[in-house]
Amino acid sequence: MVARARRRRESRPSRLRRSPARCLVEAERLFNDFRRLTPYKFRPFHKTFDSFEEYEQWRRAQTNPWYR
Repeated sequence: MVARARRRRESRPSRLRRSPARCLVEAERLFNDFRRLTPYKFRPFHKTFDSFEEYEQWRRAQTNPWYR
């Protein structure tokens, strides 16, 4: 029988062990940075269409380049 050396399991960096609350704080900070940098007002996107063609017409009519 051949003995194999075991690899020592490396500990995870502390940034990977963040609590959900800490992750939420970080996400909110990043989102606020985004809001300060973009010239457009953030509006959550929720719109429905009866057909793909209607969606394409709406999309082409948008002046905001993020929706193109």
